[in-house]
Amino acid sequence: MPLIDFMRARYRRLPLTGRLPLMVALMIFAASLGTTQAALQVVSRQFEQQMSGIGQVYLDGVLAALLPVLSEGDTAAVSGVLERSLAVSVGVQERSLAVLDTQGRLLARADRPGLPEVEWPDENQITARGARLTDAGDSIWVWRGLDGGGRVLANLDVTGFSRERGQLRRSLLVLDLLVSAACALLGFLVARQLQRPVALVTRHLQQGLTVPEAQIEASDPESARLMRAFNRMATDAREREAMADWLAEQEREAVLGRMAATLAHEVRNPLGGMAAAIQTLRKFGDQAEARQDALDFIDRGVLTLREVVDATLQTHRGGDAGHQLRHADFHDVQRLAVADARHRGVTVHLDIAPGLPEELPIAATEVRQVLLNLLLNAVRATAAGGRVELRVRAEAGALVLEVADQGTGLAPELAASMQRGETPTGQRGLGVAVIVRLVRQLRGRVSVDAHSASGTCITLHLPFEDATP
Repeated sequence: MPLIDFMRARYRRLPLTGRLPLMVALMIFAASLGTTQAALQVVSRQFEQQMSGIGQVYLDGVLAALLPVLSEGDTAAVSGVLERSLAVSVGVQERSLAVLDTQGRLLARADRPGLPEVEWPDENQITARGARLTDAGDSIWVWRGLDGGGRVLANLDVTGFSRERGQLRRSLLVLDLLVSAACALLGFLVARQLQRPVALVTRHLQQGLTVPEAQIEASDPESARLMRAFNRMATDAREREAMADWLAEQEREAVLGRMAATLAHEVRNPLGGMAAAIQTLRKFGDQAEARQDALDFIDRGVLTLREVVDATLQTHRGGDAGHQLRHADFHDVQRLAVADARHRGVTVHLDIAPGLPEELPIAATEVRQVLLNLLLNAVRATAAGGRVELRVRAEAGALVLEVADQGTGLAPELAASMQRGETPTGQRGLGVAVIVRLVRQLRGRVSVDAHSASGTCITLHLPFEDATP
């Protein structure tokens, strides 16, 4: 058993391209051996039948001499006939002759001198007519019933026939082993050849390379179709990867551009106010009230700049490791969106459902990035005087975020891509591609309600990491 387990383990470690040809070879080898053994069994049965036929022919001659004396009941004469039959051997050599009476008792017997005594067949096996090889296989008992009752038996020497049969068996066995091994080797090579296209495709699949046209055999149309189909698939996969990388790079550049414009606008306003306050200090610094107002204005400007910088860093650098979503994150995202919305004449409203826990078990960084992308897109889609809303609530173990605008409605192909969780192609889908990727990381789903007259409402369902708050 340990050897079998070892061989089984070694076999399982072989690659499929090795296991299948080996199994084919073993099956061919076993089939060849099995058919040869079956043929040898047939030959053995034919040998026994042939020997039995020869024995019955021999008994015909013996009976021709026995019948006259048997009818007279002369036992001595019967023994004499048996002795004379042993003395004359033509083609077949007898070892022993015997006659049994109707009760199965020995009536007369003659044995060839100088030969070992042969074991008699079992009385139950002696029927009206039959034959049986001895256990040693060097002689055969044949018998036949007499008309008046009784039996005549003869033991014939078949040593020469048995020797020839043994030599034939050994020759056939050696020939069978050679032919079986040759057929198994041929089957192994044919199976390996048939698997060559699969092995070639597997090797190139592991390397991520296409199969060179020079290695595609035109003489095998099916394999050629397989390899060319693989080449098309590999080429398409590389093109998709290149497109995804290009889209990601374009999105990074677009986000950086939007954030640079937002920061410039948000920083410019407090800087302008602070510059005016400094001018006031220079002109009216001797007046306590004017000086205090200017200093307070500068403090508020510095605080505003700090809030903008902190919100930007929290959104684009990820904040603290393991940071979970808080109410402050929603306010930060709103503040960044307001910076872009203010000079467009759009208002951004945040509505957090009453009773929502201060801290939610969900990654803050991805949620902030998704919301910032959605809000910035909503602001750009809304005309001056319009309103963008961010609504936050929890239901059924998930965080539900709604971003609604009063624009002309999201393009149907982009809405379909978001709802299916598929990355869109083209310049128009850059922001959507990032949203889809982040929502997929959060194990969430998106639903879109877009109308050209009333705008678009995008709803995110993001499951909590632990339990429902």
